Amino acid sequence: MKQNNFPRRFLTDAEDPSQQRQLVDKIEALTAELRTLSGNNSRRLPTKEAFVATASQIYAARREVDKVFGMEGFATSPAWDILLDLYVAADSNREISITSACIGAACPPTTGLRWIQVLESMHLLTREQDSEDRRRVIVEITEGAKVKVARALSAFM
Repeated sequence: MKQNNFPRRFLTDAEDPSQQRQLVDKIEALTAELRTLSGNNSRRLPTKEAFVATASQIYAARREVDKVFGMEGFATSPAWDILLDLYVAADSNREISITSACIGAACPPTTGLRWIQVLESMHLLTREQDSEDRRRVIVEITEGAKVKVARALSAFM
C-alpha cells in the first residue's frame, strides 16, 4: 500500500481503514486540484479519465498480443515475459539461459520450463547447449518470433 505524507491526526476520525483510504484519496484529489489552480503543474496528477484511458489501452493491447500469438491469455502468461526478455537480449547480443529466462518471467522453474517447451513447439524460441559450459542451455528467440513480438508491441504504442 502506498505510504502517504498526511499527519496521522487527520486520519484518526476515520477508524475504518476504507474510510481512511477514502479520506486520503480526497485529500490527494484536492491537492492535485490546488496545484492546477495555483499554476504549479510540476507534479500534476493524472485525471481519472487519463487512468481509464490508460487502462483501456492496456486491455486492448493485451488482447492484441493474444491475437498475434493465437492464444487467449498469452499477454498475461510467463511466455510473454520470456519472449520480451529474449527480444531485448537478442538486440544486445546477450545470451539467456533457461534458468535466467525462468527467473526473468518471475515464475517457478517448472512453470517456466513448461512455457519454454510451449514456445519451442510454436517455433518462437530455440534451445542450444552452451559451448563453454555444457551444463547450461541457452534459449534464443527465433526471427519469426521477433516479428511477432514487434507486431504485438506496436499495440502498446
